[in-house]
Amino acid sequence: MSWQSIETLGSIAMIEHIIRKFRELIDTDSSIPPELRGALHATLDEHLLEAKKRVLLKVH
Repeated sequence: MSWQSIETLGSIAMIEHIIRKFRELIDTDSSIPPELRGALHATLDEHLLEAKKRVLLKVH
């Protein structure tokens, strides 16, 4: 595996870790209403996909 592939996978793993931490915060913060949680998770999904695309586009 090339160093670029390893670096790309590492970047994606880091992004996923950060998003996972935000999800944990959203799910455990009692001040966030349940109806807002769904919207926040959907927004995180969009950001996760866009971030992955940006990382992959840098490589190619």
